Amino acid sequence: MMSETRETFDNFFGGAAYDMIGRLSGYGQEYYRKAAEALPVRPGMTLLDLGCGTASLSLALASRMKGEGRIVGIDLAKRQLERARSKVGGSPVPIELRHGSVRELPFESDSIDGICMSQVLHGLPEDVLTACLAESARILRQGGFFGLVEWSRPRFGYTALVWGATLLAARDTHNWRGTYQELFGTFGFDLLTDVRLDSLNRCQVFVKQR
Repeated sequence: MMSETRETFDNFFGGAAYDMIGRLSGYGQEYYRKAAEALPVRPGMTLLDLGCGTASLSLALASRMKGEGRIVGIDLAKRQLERARSKVGGSPVPIELRHGSVRELPFESDSIDGICMSQVLHGLPEDVLTACLAESARILRQGGFFGLVEWSRPRFGYTALVWGATLLAARDTHNWRGTYQELFGTFGFDLLTDVRLDSLNRCQVFVKQR
């Protein structure tokens, strides 16, 4: 198994257990529905779900595409992909699932309409994060979007109460300091929208500069 993130979920906490823990801790169907609605998804798009996990975000995105377009999900954890394959059979658009790294994306330049990433970027080592954003900028079409769904500095609410204490050690991060806009800007992205999803999570949409 490639060593790329702090946790790849090829263990007990992956697969069906990952989905169950997510539902109990604020990352259930409503979270993914809100995330998908915050992204500028249109029918006919080709979307890439990086670190797709068990495909919960991919399925939420698919429900917005009116039966037109396709989604490709990439994840490092085979256990997550096995669970994902058991869920995507009824998707209204094709969801192709691939085992692979976010460090090197096997797509032609300027070929993808949108990239989505939920709760993955914060777990990447700096060199992998840099490679991921550089590759994302390469494969996105001009004007294409990168939808970043991530935790941020907590506010009062259920999800923040569940996870807030574990994040106190992460106060020197892009998430806590709110500096993703500056980071993405170095790779040629402009911030389009920035919305809170709940007491902990936000969705920032960045657009590749034309």
